Amino acid sequence: MGLRNTVAAEVIKLVTLPAALAAVCATVLVPAGLAAVIAAGPPSAMASAFRSVDYAQAGLLVLGVLSVASEYAGSQIRTTLTAVPGRMPLMAGKLIAYLVVASCTALLTVTGAALAARLTDGAEVDVAGLLRAAAYLVLIGLLGAVAATLTRDVVAALGTALVLVLILPPVLGRVTTLAGYLPSVAGARIYLQGPGLTPVEGGLVLGAWLTVGLAGAALAFAQRDA
Repeated sequence: MGLRNTVAAEVIKLVTLPAALAAVCATVLVPAGLAAVIAAGPPSAMASAFRSVDYAQAGLLVLGVLSVASEYAGSQIRTTLTAVPGRMPLMAGKLIAYLVVASCTALLTVTGAALAARLTDGAEVDVAGLLRAAAYLVLIGLLGAVAATLTRDVVAALGTALVLVLILPPVLGRVTTLAGYLPSVAGARIYLQGPGLTPVEGGLVLGAWLTVGLAGAALAFAQRDA
């Protein structure tokens, strides 16, 4: 099976998962509602749209986890490996399938949040900033795929990713400035101004996390039995 067919098969499997569909719907709708509520307060409309991105991270992490770990819940992974014996082409297919679905989800999410905030507040839309926010969401969700490849378990992978992205930053942020180098904190500099790293530096730190994580995941996937 060629890479194109592998990607097509993985996309179909991902979008037909009820949990994945629920994650996509929640990721798109919840931030839009929150953006409308937040925009009614002191911050500007675009500030409220960007703030609502924080709540979309969980949905992209779920999507990343499901793109890999859903097949480990039963024996589907053995069937998949029979159809696509090459481990690296299969992993590439899963990651590309995630990127396709996640990109659509992230763009819909930031667009919905921006429109909801604009209807509430009426401010101009920061298109470039929203595109950077969408890119961040797609990249942060890859950590879910990495965790799923390493743990081969939906619950363990989701727990690991959520702790790393959502729980660890505020906890460590109280005791050390090194929390600024965690993937979600550094990556958020791509679309949000803040103390510490510049947007380029934040992107490089997030890229380093993903490079190391994907390399480890690829090594584990290539060497372990199904």
